[in-house]
Amino acid sequence: MRRLKTDVRFEGKGLHTGEKCSVVVRPSEGWYTFVRNGKRIEALYRNVCSTDRNTSLCAEGERVMTVEHILSALYSLGITGAEIEVEGPEVPALDGAAEEFALAFYENSVEVDGKEYSLHYPLGFEHSASTFKAFPGDLKVSYAVSYPDFSYSGFYEVEITPENYLKEIAPARTFVFEEEVEGVLRAGKGKGGDPERVLIIGRGGEKMGDEPTRHKILDFLGDLALSGRFIKAHYCVFKGGHTSHVEFSKHLFEKGIWGDQLNVKEIMALIPHRYPFLLVDRVVHIDGSRIVGVKNVSVNENFFNGHFPGEPIMPGVLQVEALAQVAGVGLAYLLRERGKGDLIPLFAGIENVRFKRIVRPGDTLWLEVVLLRFGGRFAKAKGTAYVEGEVAAEAVMMASFIPKG
Repeated sequence: MRRLKTDVRFEGKGLHTGEKCSVVVRPSEGWYTFVRNGKRIEALYRNVCSTDRNTSLCAEGERVMTVEHILSALYSLGITGAEIEVEGPEVPALDGAAEEFALAFYENSVEVDGKEYSLHYPLGFEHSASTFKAFPGDLKVSYAVSYPDFSYSGFYEVEITPENYLKEIAPARTFVFEEEVEGVLRAGKGKGGDPERVLIIGRGGEKMGDEPTRHKILDFLGDLALSGRFIKAHYCVFKGGHTSHVEFSKHLFEKGIWGDQLNVKEIMALIPHRYPFLLVDRVVHIDGSRIVGVKNVSVNENFFNGHFPGEPIMPGVLQVEALAQVAGVGLAYLLRERGKGDLIPLFAGIENVRFKRIVRPGDTLWLEVVLLRFGGRFAKAKGTAYVEGEVAAEAVMMASFIPKG
């Protein structure tokens, strides 16, 4: 991971508007945040307002276009946080790639410790014609493009390190097919483009082999930054684009298993439940507002003696209890992180309970809890229990906090 040492300034024409634009990038403790006309726009998927040939962010009535190249450089170099003040409607195009951004960030930063996550389980996602796969491992991208209408395809694979990014990805320029140029200009886009900044496929002039596919990797890494986390994985992408990249970043954040993990001893240090009433075997993901636990359902469970003889079925009320315990672990973990470890979360209410699948011995319950509210002396969360990807039970749960002892 790296941290900026000083402010860094860039200026030039916007790729799509052709207007004069500038940005000042400053060190920050938070995530990447754009500032325009005094309004702050976090670089998160929920603030994306357009993916038409660029990724644009909007918040508080302000909009910043073409954020993907500068975010790609920041994210791929592991810059831990930045405030990006923008003058003009978009981030300047500079070289049409990310090399100028990346070189300046690398030269004006130092190595630091930082929070980095790793994907623990494979994750798949499809959106329109795009397919994404992510596997546990170091940060690596395998990307395939296919444009049948233009008889063009390509593939490139690269392990993302600062050195590899600077050499193999950052110099790759944005591109357009020769047949598309007039349509792009008629649509009011590409006004700041020229053959130095934009590769026009069909006219030659590639600066490096597989330049279009390398630029797609550049864009993907910039859009991946919108997940709001550094998440190491081997990402495999087929026929991606800004829209599908952003949707994948959302799916990765909301459904990926990449957060901190807890074993059963660590769980028992957070909640008071013990045998035979501890219904969480491990926590495989915990981060801020989401926690995922696992319960392995064994035929040796005491409750199967009476529920039911000859027809063992896990009681629905115990599925809800398992969800509540996962919520309790998450709340206790967050309270401890915030210096409030003297408080204990207690079940205070429940609503919208549904049971949708029978749970039997041998099943594995995946217990996902998403916090809806957490503050003061009250919390609210949505819990969903899954077996083999099917919903078994769901409920909205409330908790209150009392002092220990």
